[in-house]
Amino acid sequence: MTCRRVRQQEGEYMSNSEYILEMLNVSKEFPGVKALSDVTIQIKKGEVHGLVGENGAGKSTIMKILAGLYSNDGGKIIFNGEDITKKLNARTAEQLGISFIHQERYVVSHLTVAEMLFLGVEKTRTLFKLMDKRGMVKLAEQMLEEKVGVKLSGNMLVSQLTVGEQQLIQICRALMSDPKVIVFDEPTAVLAKKEAERLFQIIRQLKKDKGVIYISHYFAEVLDLCDRVTVLRNGKKIDTVHAEDVTIDSLVTMMVGRNILEQYPPKTRKAGETVLSVKGLTHRKEFHDLNFEVRRGEIVGITGLMGSGHDKVGIGIYDSRDITGGEVEFKGKKMSYISPDKAVAAKMGYVPDDRRGLGAIQNMTVKENITLACLKDMTRHGIISDKEEKKAVEEQIEKLRIKTPGGDVISGNLSGGNQQKVVLSRWLSDQSELYILNQPTSGIDIGARADIYKIIDEMAKSGAGVLMITQDIQELYGMSDRIIVMFRGETVLELETTSEDMTDQIIVASMGGGAGDEE
Repeated sequence: MTCRRVRQQEGEYMSNSEYILEMLNVSKEFPGVKALSDVTIQIKKGEVHGLVGENGAGKSTIMKILAGLYSNDGGKIIFNGEDITKKLNARTAEQLGISFIHQERYVVSHLTVAEMLFLGVEKTRTLFKLMDKRGMVKLAEQMLEEKVGVKLSGNMLVSQLTVGEQQLIQICRALMSDPKVIVFDEPTAVLAKKEAERLFQIIRQLKKDKGVIYISHYFAEVLDLCDRVTVLRNGKKIDTVHAEDVTIDSLVTMMVGRNILEQYPPKTRKAGETVLSVKGLTHRKEFHDLNFEVRRGEIVGITGLMGSGHDKVGIGIYDSRDITGGEVEFKGKKMSYISPDKAVAAKMGYVPDDRRGLGAIQNMTVKENITLACLKDMTRHGIISDKEEKKAVEEQIEKLRIKTPGGDVISGNLSGGNQQKVVLSRWLSDQSELYILNQPTSGIDIGARADIYKIIDEMAKSGAGVLMITQDIQELYGMSDRIIVMFRGETVLELETTSEDMTDQIIVASMGGGAGDEE
């Protein structure tokens, strides 16, 4: 017999034992914006509960309320049978046992792996409370392997790790406190397939005695991993459904309010002359002897698992400081000692995978970010033409459908998808002839992805070459004219895309199939 939650006195509730967390009729309003309107989310014990919606749907707002970073204007929050609405803040959320794995990496780059893992809870020895660095290193290595299945030296600097490895440290750090409810916000956005599958195993183990909230734009993994899914749109709850009762298409329709039948634009592009030629390119530790070309009017996709070196190819072309051999020809001319300044002057554009840290400059306006690469073209006698700058920015905002009140808005206040559009518009406004895109849609909702795919298609159609680095196999296949698969720093497969499904072939190659016999 199910125990119902009944109201006893003002502010007091008898909890329905089925739920470990209830956010009931939650509302939140910012100046001029109704961020949440009467939203209810109930998390059962022993379930993974998916939360989906476009950027701006209200997912981040309701999770910030749960984290104690925002106060709600209406509604109640019940945790473990207790109304915690009034006492919820960042400190009490953690003390109660609510932990968060954020999409953005909250790490300190100059610390070691062990120091980062135990930051704030350092292990000490002796009566003088001296830090036990040796013990921390040993324990850090042990916990990383046990909790997230990764072997890392506790003495390595965080700055030496890949984005994915830094994310795994963040996950391990949260799991150390044994939370009762754990929120995963786009945890696989920077993880390769193998690492993502490892995370799914961890989550399935966690849900046995915890409540898990899983926020993701990757619907295949949402339906595979989650028991139930809540859909938000424009600050309102559309429905909560059982994952087994819906398809990706029906989930998308609920989320965006329309049916997105085709994410990827039809491939009507025509390849022209070679714009980029890479010969024997060798990185000091990530890859060696890479050979490939990118032609005008085509999109070349590069993929691989974490540690394959694929994610360092783009920056190696744009900035040669870590390149130890080989050569890069751009527009028929050999380029040596390439720096970002030199690359930009030659009309190369680079969009990094770390959108917030290295892409859109968070404290600069949309206008300043968009025109950053082409200010010289708008300058007369050392003075920037406000009229030309304003015109260029308005054109890019309209062309890329950037959702912003105007060019003077701080870029950090935009959604992830709109920030990515700002970064893309920076290079479009500079009329780049080669676009290097590293994980261009990581952590971006499906509606914004469709817009970005159209932008990338237009880049190629304009006569530029596009080098797209991605771990999303569907995206890779849907957008690329040619695909390069890497394994342990080498190219193991190169193929042209056809109407035939080659997904299995790409996945097998990325895992080392066809790469030669292992010793």
